[in-house]
Amino acid sequence: MNRHQIYRVLGFFPVLFTLALFGWSQYVYLTSVVPLMYEQGIKRTIAWTVIELVVLGLALWSYAVCVARNPGNPVVRAATVFSHGGTTPYMRLATASRTVRQRSGSVSSSATDPASDSDSSSDNAVLTPDQLRQTQLIHTLTVRDNGQPRFCLKCNVAKPDRSHHCSTCNACVLKMDHHCPWLNNCVGFRTQKAFVLFLVYSALYCALLFEITLIYYVMYIMGMPAEFQFDLAPFFMMLLAFAFSISLLGFGGFHVYLLLINKTTIESYDGNTFRHALGKRTNLFNLGFQKNFRQVFGRSRLAWFVPTFTSLGDGVKYPVDCDSYDMTV
Repeated sequence: MNRHQIYRVLGFFPVLFTLALFGWSQYVYLTSVVPLMYEQGIKRTIAWTVIELVVLGLALWSYAVCVARNPGNPVVRAATVFSHGGTTPYMRLATASRTVRQRSGSVSSSATDPASDSDSSSDNAVLTPDQLRQTQLIHTLTVRDNGQPRFCLKCNVAKPDRSHHCSTCNACVLKMDHHCPWLNNCVGFRTQKAFVLFLVYSALYCALLFEITLIYYVMYIMGMPAEFQFDLAPFFMMLLAFAFSISLLGFGGFHVYLLLINKTTIESYDGNTFRHALGKRTNLFNLGFQKNFRQVFGRSRLAWFVPTFTSLGDGVKYPVDCDSYDMTV
């Protein structure tokens, strides 16, 4: 078992812990809070419980999708279709770069050893002609900081726009946002919608638990029946629900904001380098709030509320803001 396989196995412990928290909170709600609500009226009890169970079900469904679904990986393109003679501008750039480095005696070992490549060190690597030909099979707007095409030496695959290599998953991920240890998976092109829904529904679930428990627990204590005994479990759950609801609202709000401006977490702190002189602050992928939202959640409004995959596109090519793009070419 290699290092990456060990990480994947150990990564399921946070997943089990998350599921245990959901299970424990639901157990306390049904066994300690619902009886308190029942004394105040059966109709309200049923109504609140149904709402709470629906939100919980949607949160768990979204979580299961985030954990189990592949976020999307770029495929190895057959570079042999460009086996004819001649050179491309990128091949000439690579040849010139290799010549300069050989003269200076500073050729990186990662140029010949794909296993030593990483996202941070690949900018110094010189691509082979076969690797450069493979990059011609996908049209990209972004390049490496040195102007060369983006190519992952670990996966031996041309990297589409917005894709990155995850060292934990040991794979390149389409539109990679980040690797989440609580999911034991990456948030990427095929899981971004489910991840945002998970944050929203989890925050709503925690807020419901806090509100319901606070209202009925306080009402019960104020009544102070003779047989009253202080139960620590609902009180502790109420505190946890409050803390999680605040943190999830903040984290979820941040990801909704990124969604609306069409950025990933990685892009929010390390902007893309485009082929043309745009600067890293420019975001060609920002189409406006409404179009950005539909890029992730799709066109069907009914499907917006469930974690089915409805995102537009293939994760390789992305529409761009024409006005910003026209200014660069």
